[in-house]
Amino acid sequence: MATAQTDPQSEAESDREDHSASYHHGISIQPSTLETDEYDRTKVVYVKVPASMKDTFESGPESGSNVISDLFHNGNYTIDEVEEFAWPVVDGMLYAFRSYTPSRQSTTQTKVTDSAKGPDSLPEPLHTTYSKLKSELPEALKIRIGVLPMGAFGSSPALGTRLVMEHSNRKPAGREKVSDADANALFEDLAGEPFLYHALYRQSDRLPESNAYQITVRIFLFNPYYKISTESEYAKCLRFGRECDPADSFAKLGVSSSLTVIDAGYYIPWRETEVVMPSRGSGLPIFSKNPSFITGESEFNDMRRGQYGASNTLEELCEYTSLLAREIDLEHYVGLGTINPGVDPWQKAPEATGFDITDVGIDPEAILPDEVTISVDAPIEDTEFDQASTTANDGTEVHWEAIKGVAVGFDTEGYDVVIVTQDTGSRPDLWVRRDDGEIFAVEVEYRTRSKAGSFYTNLIRQAVWGYKTITVMVPETDEHGRTESLDRLGKWALSSLAIPMKQRDPTKTELHNCSGKIVVDDKTLLLPDGVSEANWWLTCDREYLLIHDGEVLARGDATAPFEAFEYNLPRYYEDDDHCVVENQYGKKIATYDQKDDIENTTLRRCHRPVDLSYLQFVEGLYCYDPDTDELVQQDMTAHWDVEQASTRNEKSHQQAFETFLVEHDNDDPILERDCRPFIKNWIEQLSAHSHPGNNIYGTYRKDYYTRDRTSVDGVMEQSYPEISFRYPRGLVSPDLPGLNTKPVFPDSWNIPREEVLQEPLIFGLDDRSEINTATEAENEDETKST
Repeated sequence: MATAQTDPQSEAESDREDHSASYHHGISIQPSTLETDEYDRTKVVYVKVPASMKDTFESGPESGSNVISDLFHNGNYTIDEVEEFAWPVVDGMLYAFRSYTPSRQSTTQTKVTDSAKGPDSLPEPLHTTYSKLKSELPEALKIRIGVLPMGAFGSSPALGTRLVMEHSNRKPAGREKVSDADANALFEDLAGEPFLYHALYRQSDRLPESNAYQITVRIFLFNPYYKISTESEYAKCLRFGRECDPADSFAKLGVSSSLTVIDAGYYIPWRETEVVMPSRGSGLPIFSKNPSFITGESEFNDMRRGQYGASNTLEELCEYTSLLAREIDLEHYVGLGTINPGVDPWQKAPEATGFDITDVGIDPEAILPDEVTISVDAPIEDTEFDQASTTANDGTEVHWEAIKGVAVGFDTEGYDVVIVTQDTGSRPDLWVRRDDGEIFAVEVEYRTRSKAGSFYTNLIRQAVWGYKTITVMVPETDEHGRTESLDRLGKWALSSLAIPMKQRDPTKTELHNCSGKIVVDDKTLLLPDGVSEANWWLTCDREYLLIHDGEVLARGDATAPFEAFEYNLPRYYEDDDHCVVENQYGKKIATYDQKDDIENTTLRRCHRPVDLSYLQFVEGLYCYDPDTDELVQQDMTAHWDVEQASTRNEKSHQQAFETFLVEHDNDDPILERDCRPFIKNWIEQLSAHSHPGNNIYGTYRKDYYTRDRTSVDGVMEQSYPEISFRYPRGLVSPDLPGLNTKPVFPDSWNIPREEVLQEPLIFGLDDRSEINTATEAENEDETKST
């Protein structure tokens, strides 16, 4: 806490040297957190509320909020700030209160004495605080004076957050309108957990109402189970959501968590699973630069130093980092109830301790935490992964259960639903028919984030048949039972549909890989030694390139079969009872007893895109909530889809032009009539405000590429010189999925055989018969894992 001379409004307060304890694996340390720094020794009034007095102070004349408001309105001494701390102990809750005068003057004592018998010798405003609590609270409660050695809670929490309001500082409703959304609800939610609750209440002439309070609430958890120490742990947190966000207890008040706001500003790149990046323009640091900000530890340090202001970054993300409340709202934040942990919750946090009221009045050095040893040789339990049995839909048991749940969901919505039996490995999971007769394929996608190529293959198959797809994303569950965030999963799916590209550079586009291998002359192609993943790129000259460290390992035309490409790669074939590996020239370089012994990675096909975006293939996007068996529809809107028309127009075109067009030294300029309809439709599909106007430049549009007028058949048309699509639209390859299979509908739908296949939805594919199809075996090999 602050020293007697600390100014709480100073955001530029110099950092003090932190002598708090630190704990490292394999090191035994005697903590020294409770030394003589004055900001750790500020005197406070303690109140012990035992579990037997549960619910005593939640309402009525003895409400805890009445005590706080009386302190501010006490006529004998002016108080403008009150701090409240609360933490659980074995048989109840312990509270500590500290008041400050407008000038924040007080005195400290280097020698702690037991002041339980009376406050006569106490300085102001501590004397007033003691007297008010003593007069308002029952005699059965223990009220004592002592120091609050913040170091007893350890050097840092496992997780820390503050309550914030993101958009407007509206006042919370009273308890009669909002129930179970307050400090006491928080205590119930965290029963048995080691935590510290801190609330700072301020009242001054600068607040808009005479009976208004500015409240800063911080909550800290100390159980190491919630600790995020590495970037990979944070990436997992973003995927599955935080194990616990204490601010959820206040959600009904319209109050959010600073952690929720911060997490929303980060994303996981498509190519990575353990890397976290801040969104452009968010102002957030990368994880390694300031992990304490991301985990909430910086809030803990600010609280220890008596600072109530948020960091500049958080101030920019949240319009209000402190809450504005009326007097009646105080009861939402003042906790003077209790819980019954049943055990010592601080045993879960060996680096911290929750000292009880019996420790108050004892010199801080006497209540140091015990020495802690964490072994680096602790055994790790191995858990065997039991592969679920194969289902009728060729997936895991989780996938099959999700399919059944999704089927029930659409049936409830009035659709005629059919679960498809996978006889060829190239069918959707369900067919649904709306009451107007419209038929849609339903793909229930599970574990697709690492297999985006398969995700796209499923969509293309139905698009070839002429049917739109309803995509349902199923979240994964980690080893602790946490379910992946539906919101982030839905955003990943929408982003993947809108821009089906793995990576972009100024001249070419990296594609996602599929599972199908490539066989040339009965020999399976391999990657070079030490190369574990194929990196396929597609150029605007409609050429596929396989590149590693700047070297082109394979190339071929965009509409040619993989077997016709040029390869500078090794390959293997089976010869009687062994496997032979040879180089690209046919020279034998190794022999193996079986193919599993081959060290080289098998070359995988890439996903061959049929258009720049797949939004036009999708009717709707849902996430399946396995906890409630509900389908949660996702808004298919982009981040730039805002109310302000000029901003929406500018940002949407900027993303479209930067994503789909590239500079290209080409004598044939791209005509505006070729790219304009595509961009216009793409924006419309991602917006709730319809498509942009026909004049794409208008008053607010800047010219991303220089336009010119080009003569086309004797007519001057708008065009973009030296510009082309990132790769050509309407690419149709011989291994296009769905060409060798047809949808199968139940006889009860009475669909004539000649009407089963409809007009393809793929740009440039007017007649399926014009495509030189791959063999059925090749097509099945390409799609069997989807």
